[in-house]
Amino acid sequence: MKQQYAPYYAVILVVFAHAIALAAVLYSRQSNHEVVIEPPTIQGMIVSAEPVTKPAEPTPTPPPPEQKLIEAPKPPLPKAPASERAIHQEAQPEPSPPTDTPVKTAEPAQAAVVPPQAEASYLNNPAPAYPPQSRRNREEGTVVLEVLVKADGSLGELRLKTSSGYNRLDDAALKAVKNWHFVPAKRGNDAIDFWYELPIEFSLNK
Repeated sequence: MKQQYAPYYAVILVVFAHAIALAAVLYSRQSNHEVVIEPPTIQGMIVSAEPVTKPAEPTPTPPPPEQKLIEAPKPPLPKAPASERAIHQEAQPEPSPPTDTPVKTAEPAQAAVVPPQAEASYLNNPAPAYPPQSRRNREEGTVVLEVLVKADGSLGELRLKTSSGYNRLDDAALKAVKNWHFVPAKRGNDAIDFWYELPIEFSLNK
């Protein structure tokens, strides 16, 4: 039974609702109240845009290295045939050195020579006498004699090399040395004849 009357109930409810709405409209006109309809407000928020990133510049690629052209080696030029003169010179052997040439041998080094001596105490050689006239005249100087001393220590030869400037002094030196004895010169352990210079000084202060 309820299912049969259900459509009627629905129609009644719709009519009742319209009646209530009509009554409300009429009542609002009688009260002279204006109905203000507010427009809807739109509220928004600013959304910060994401920063635009600048695309990275592409790195320049280095230019490819220059390729050097490698020249192929040139084939060697053919050698010219040797002339008959060159062949003849090559065929001749080099002359060998003569065998009769004497070969020089190294000479043994000679020992140093020790000169003679006249000042040894055991020789007892007297000093030259100072001429009295030269002392009075204040004559001074050095006489240089060249003496050849033999291997046995005796005097071989005697001569004047440098004068003192005064004949009396030169003669006194020659006279004294004629009677001297010497220690002979030596080369190694061997006594030898030897020329050497012998200075004789005349000084008034000695």
